[in-house]
Amino acid sequence: MSSIQQRLSAASDTRLAVVINAAVNLNVQLCELNRLRDQFRKAQLSARKSPQPKLPSARSERTPPVK
Repeated sequence: MSSIQQRLSAASDTRLAVVINAAVNLNVQLCELNRLRDQFRKAQLSARKSPQPKLPSARSERTPPVK
């Protein structure tokens, strides 16, 4: 194999490694995104099922005006 062919082969191998690494990283990110979506969905379902505490009205928290 000539020197030029060897350099082209090495460059191609490097580019292929970069593309494969990027694909692996994207796959990891997609898995994490799916895990977080599932966790969020479960939290939403849990929040809907549990009774919501009554919040104090805005009027009861107001302080009387200073004279």
